[in-house]
Amino acid sequence: MLVNISNDGWYGDSGAYAQHLKQSRMRAVENDRWLLLDTNTGVTAAIDPDGRIVASAPRKTRTALRAPYALINSTTFYTRHGDWFAYLCAIISIAALLMRLWIRSRKET
Repeated sequence: MLVNISNDGWYGDSGAYAQHLKQSRMRAVENDRWLLLDTNTGVTAAIDPDGRIVASAPRKTRTALRAPYALINSTTFYTRHGDWFAYLCAIISIAALLMRLWIRSRKET
């Protein structure tokens, strides 16, 4: 289970609270974990491992939220290996770009 305690008060009345909620949903999905999001002025919510909001309290409301959650023992590919796949994709892209530039320079000479 992941717990995110956040001070969304400094966002003011912007839409940043909604973006924070969406990012929290993605963290729950990528780690295959329940995420309990607790904020002071944003949305307080329980998010299941599939990214669905199971229970929530509206923003700017002082309340307590009774929310379901579960502990999960499995790990996801991302949890086990981190960002190596993204780094590998970046390296392959840079290599392909350099190869393309090298082939172009050889054709011009």
